[in-house]
Amino acid sequence: MADVTQGRTDGEPDSAMSGSRPRLVYVIPHLSEDESEHFAHIPALLAALGNRVDVAVAVERGTPPARLAGVRLLMRVPGRSRVGRMIGTALTVHRLSRAGYRTYFLRYSTLFVIVLLLTYPLYRNRILLWRSGLAELREPGQRTSLRQRGQHAVNLVTARLVHCLVTGPETMVPRMAGLWGVPRHRMRLLYNDIDTERFSPLSAEARAEARARLGWSEGEFILLFVHRLSFRRGTRLLAPLLKALLSGAEDPRGARVRLIVVGDGPDRPLLTREAADPALDGRMLLLGAVPNRDLPELYAAADCVVMPSYEEGFPRVLLEAMACGTPVVTTDAGGSADVVGAGYPYVARVGNLDALATHVRSVMDRPYADRCAMGLLLRRRAQKEFSPERVAEMFEAIL
Repeated sequence: MADVTQGRTDGEPDSAMSGSRPRLVYVIPHLSEDESEHFAHIPALLAALGNRVDVAVAVERGTPPARLAGVRLLMRVPGRSRVGRMIGTALTVHRLSRAGYRTYFLRYSTLFVIVLLLTYPLYRNRILLWRSGLAELREPGQRTSLRQRGQHAVNLVTARLVHCLVTGPETMVPRMAGLWGVPRHRMRLLYNDIDTERFSPLSAEARAEARARLGWSEGEFILLFVHRLSFRRGTRLLAPLLKALLSGAEDPRGARVRLIVVGDGPDRPLLTREAADPALDGRMLLLGAVPNRDLPELYAAADCVVMPSYEEGFPRVLLEAMACGTPVVTTDAGGSADVVGAGYPYVARVGNLDALATHVRSVMDRPYADRCAMGLLLRRRAQKEFSPERVAEMFEAIL
């Protein structure tokens, strides 16, 4: 049986369940206290969304807390095997239907989407499916496996059968409509959000203490990468980028740069070997996966965040860095340019290593006060455009 927790949101009257507000089931693929994926951002949005909508949550995997702010009904989907999870998902849908919830929002939950489609004749559920980015992008020369082809076919079918396809930012709306063959009238725009209270700059004193604790000297320029270590995220450009920054003994900038890599994925063995290259002089450090709760200090203590991705949709890495007031150097993959805003100077074309190196050098050249001012502008943009409250308002409009 599904693990169910039910109760009122603190301080909310019983009348909120009168049916006057929309009801929504938010499906979370994975949620745990030490979450290293971006699902850790969802509770902040749910807290804001709960002020507008009666929210139920279905958590597919992990160890979620007993309560989530803003959430009226919290369910853990039972089952470990593929068959067990399918049955557990069907039971969860049944129980949610009995509780009066028939509108679902999902991001990466393929099995849950399939169960919703199969049970549609019984429950008449409304399915809002998020898609952003080009998940099928492969490195040159890599063959598409039979499993990958099957997954693409499933994604194609589900995208066309759900009630609407949700994506963001603006650049991704026509791209996703074209990629999945979905009419524009069934597309909806929704932003990703960032909690700018949890992700925020450090005071000068706290920043110095954090850098000392992390082993970063004040004289070093800390270049930070946070993402999945894979071809799609541009990790194979990291070592060449660092070499370009270190090249030229006459250039004083190269003598103080250090690259910190946070994340895990298929490219980690490659990066481990590259980090041992004497040409990098020990200036590339791999930290592995870091719980999302511990990332704000890393962002705020760094001097610049680099995101050399070949593929993105609506990258939360940029939102996290912006909220912490840290300058970013990014590519124009997916909606990245939309996130940092028109006119932001440090956006390179996808795969352009020279442009990435030039942008990082430009950030290094700027006085610390100028970098802080630039970071503050990015933070203000994050607060204005991507707050949980703003995204909750967009969500309510979709419903």
